[in-house]
Amino acid sequence: MVKSYHHINLVNDASFLINSKESILEASLKKDIPFCCECGGKARCSTCRILIVKGEENLSEINAAEAKLRTYFELPKNVRLACQTHVKSGSVKIKRIMNDESDYPLYLRNKLNKNENIGRELRLCLLFLDVRNFTPFAEQHLAFDVIHIIRKLFFNFEKIIQQFEGRIIETNGDGLYVAFGFEKTTKASVLDTVNCGFAILKELKRLNTEYFQRYFNEEIEVGIGAHLGKVATGDLLLENRPHQIVMGYAVNVAARIQELTKKLDNSFVISEAVYELLDTPPEAEVSSEKMKGVKEAFRLYKIGEHFQYKKEK
Repeated sequence: MVKSYHHINLVNDASFLINSKESILEASLKKDIPFCCECGGKARCSTCRILIVKGEENLSEINAAEAKLRTYFELPKNVRLACQTHVKSGSVKIKRIMNDESDYPLYLRNKLNKNENIGRELRLCLLFLDVRNFTPFAEQHLAFDVIHIIRKLFFNFEKIIQQFEGRIIETNGDGLYVAFGFEKTTKASVLDTVNCGFAILKELKRLNTEYFQRYFNEEIEVGIGAHLGKVATGDLLLENRPHQIVMGYAVNVAARIQELTKKLDNSFVISEAVYELLDTPPEAEVSSEKMKGVKEAFRLYKIGEHFQYKKEK
């Protein structure tokens, strides 16, 4: 009987031909790839988990042993057990999930949600928002008032962000970091981002007129920056609660653009990558700026309102 061999690429480990009669775990161990397999390949521990990067259709079907463990751990669709999985045709690209025992607590302390994103690349539109000159206010008012104002702002901003299907990734004191485009096209996510930014600025005007000036004799200002680019996204558990991560070069650029709203005296600044995808872009002043930690100069579009940024004392 002629043996059937197929190509397997283990990201960051090795590429080789694999016999269809051997499991991915068996073939990998023969190549001295340090797979975790606490139960000896009997589908009892799940430490040999692999992420399917490409070629899912070329893998063997899930057998009864794997199905039982998948039910217990609620494994995501793109995660398989190397000890029970064979390459039946073509080629596949996979990644070991656990590199050594230090990774066990990341995946074994809690059941994973079957819809959990354990790592993928997306093209998202990123929005950073920061409340201006808030440090002096915080120093001059009761702690209750400080938190109350941030609570008021974030409560109203969150409703707008949800309306435009954005996700708040992080809060940092008086700032927000939001991502758009998880379930939409790039063009749609850009439009949502810009419309969300304008809606936030409009809502802030209302709050200033009807609330902050009336009760605190204060007018709150914010700076908003937005950029579009590829990022790495994933889910993890912090304090046993799900938390989404969005990381990458584009995130750093978006954050730097928001910081430049101070220098540019404008409440809403977007990158050229965002501006060019708008069908009916708003009138904008254009500026070429260098940013900290970013090599090339960026062409930025000032689409908000001017304000004179006052340096915090």
